Amino acid sequence: MSVKAVLFDLDGTVMDSGPGIKHSAIATLKEMHLSAPSYEDLNYFIGPPLRDCFRLSHVPEERVEEAVLIYRKNYEKEKGGYLDANPYPGMIEMLSSLKKKGYLSFVCTSKGEALAKRIVHAFSLDSLFAGVYGSTLDGKISKKKDIISLCLSSLPSGSKAVMIGDTYLDIVGANENRIPGIGVTWGYGENNRMKEVGAVALVDNAEECEEKIEEVLD
Repeated sequence: MSVKAVLFDLDGTVMDSGPGIKHSAIATLKEMHLSAPSYEDLNYFIGPPLRDCFRLSHVPEERVEEAVLIYRKNYEKEKGGYLDANPYPGMIEMLSSLKKKGYLSFVCTSKGEALAKRIVHAFSLDSLFAGVYGSTLDGKISKKKDIISLCLSSLPSGSKAVMIGDTYLDIVGANENRIPGIGVTWGYGENNRMKEVGAVALVDNAEECEEKIEEVLD
């Protein structure tokens, strides 16, 4: 039996997880005795694969894996780490409404899958998602294209799906899997760039997002 699936990015879309991510990134770079950008300049850490973020921070390639290990240690601390986040306004209500209407919601994030599941559980969102898909610890699966593909492969034949995210990477990943992508403006991405890469719509709040999901999938 086919389903209507709504795939959500986690950081910057479902969760405002910027504070924990950025503080952990700064702590990691300082621990490695490397130059750390200012807190305000670290929005690029929210969304892309972690290794790519450290490359953008000018971490030498031979130290990228070291940075990833140190970051994970910092980010997994309850204080100043992954719990330094909150669901965006209206997000829980929207997810609950979608579930009542018969849609299946999934998380598709470049964050490590085990940690993404821990965050979903920590904020009592388990019952609102039918599954959580993320990157592998070794980085072999980290691109949004591959994570979305894994999620879609779990759906019955003939299902319809849409991707919801706050960066152009979410929209590109949707395009590469031949599903529509909706951009949210409350996250950390660039709205114009999401338009440029083919977002079917940009939405400013959860209510608009739910309306557009129904329009796209029904």
